[in-house]
Amino acid sequence: MAETNLYNHQADYYVPDPVDLYNKGSQVIINSDRLVFNAKTDSVLVYSDKAIGFSTKGGIFFDTGTNDGESKNPSRFIVNSPQIYLGLQSGLNDGKLPTDRAVLGTELRYWLAKLLGIIDDILDDLEDSFTVTCSSPGTPSVPNPGNSAMIKLRKMQTSFLRMDLAVDDLDQLEDPEKCRFLSKRIKIV
Repeated sequence: MAETNLYNHQADYYVPDPVDLYNKGSQVIINSDRLVFNAKTDSVLVYSDKAIGFSTKGGIFFDTGTNDGESKNPSRFIVNSPQIYLGLQSGLNDGKLPTDRAVLGTELRYWLAKLLGIIDDILDDLEDSFTVTCSSPGTPSVPNPGNSAMIKLRKMQTSFLRMDLAVDDLDQLEDPEKCRFLSKRIKIV
């Protein structure tokens, strides 16, 4: 009995007892060389209070039909959950869920496009507008005080990018919840 509890509580998510160790109530075991469940005109629905487990020595396949453009219900594969984990850091029994967040591709592309725009603006500023002065010939040159407004604008733009990225002024990562393009729901290995 203690081994069963250890098995369940070792992970930071619910892991059902193995079939041969389950002793909390009745269970139905169907054992055959092959099982086929077929709903000819509607749906197959499976419900569970705690977990639904699929295990195989081979692959698991989810196939949908093709989108023919005429269907009222086009083919989709939808996973709807407040938290989605893809993979385990160790193994099923170790219970190490992934912590790295998936990237929201469109948001990341938008952010990178803004970054490239700012870099282009900086290069244009350096080529067209940045000037230096010197007090007399042969003395070191210094940036012209007139450059200040242009430089402040670019620093303000990069500070907004840092906020979107959730990076502080010392280039330290802040709370990933604050990052604009990290998924709040999906974590991967």
